[in-house]
Amino acid sequence: MGEKVKSHTKAWKHSELEKVKKLVESYPVIAIASLEGFPAKLFAQIRKKLHGKAEVHVSKVRVIQKALEASKLKDSKLKELAEGSIAIIGTSMNPFELFGYLKKSKGSMAAKAGMLAPFDLMVPAMDTGLPPGPALSELKAAGLNVRIMGSTISVVEDKVVTKQGVAVTPAVASVLQKLDIRPIKVGLNLVAVFENNEIFMASVLDIDEEQTLENIAQAFNNALNVAVFAGIFNNESTPIMIQKAFREAKAVSIEAEFIEPETAADILAKAERQAMALKALVKEENA
Repeated sequence: MGEKVKSHTKAWKHSELEKVKKLVESYPVIAIASLEGFPAKLFAQIRKKLHGKAEVHVSKVRVIQKALEASKLKDSKLKELAEGSIAIIGTSMNPFELFGYLKKSKGSMAAKAGMLAPFDLMVPAMDTGLPPGPALSELKAAGLNVRIMGSTISVVEDKVVTKQGVAVTPAVASVLQKLDIRPIKVGLNLVAVFENNEIFMASVLDIDEEQTLENIAQAFNNALNVAVFAGIFNNESTPIMIQKAFREAKAVSIEAEFIEPETAADILAKAERQAMALKALVKEENA
């Protein structure tokens, strides 16, 4: 019996090793993600969200380390970063895309009693849908201002039930679960990503995409303004500089009353305004 179990374990390890090696060799970008504190029931949801974008495989850390050691990543530091409960990810997305996608793909879970609140946990004013009875006392025990309205209990005002950094009490955890409030966002937490012989740590990848794009756009506009006013010609500044030169030349021509197709209408309009002003002045003097 012992020999059969040992044989089965050996076969499983070999199978797992081959799966991880195949994953590593199949993608240009390989990542390690921590599963610490990640509920197993949410793993299927994350895998589904990543379908078509990335392949995720969970295995024993020693198997993953051996697979990395026997792959194209053997000289990288990714193996050293593979420790604890982890998953290995293969993808064609660049490291920043992968980090951002995982960040947006987090699932929700209920707050557990004893955990430290990562932020203020709030219950909004709402009709709980719960009938009067034991639930009324439970809601009050969690610090909520409640009232029976019709056939159900209502929370009459927003209430922070646990401050950031404070342990969630059993009463609060129970109430949040009853109200189906799942405030905790959980997901695969990237540890590091390998691409083109470089290792990118999660701290480097965690950027605000919208703010970064806004900063780039602002920097582009600033550089374009400098180029235009300094007379530096490039693909972006040249059309603007030509338009600017045209407007300035046209303004000089109009002021000098140099008639040409582009200025004739403006010069005539200017002459008409001057004539109208002179006519009004003559009327005033004769009045």
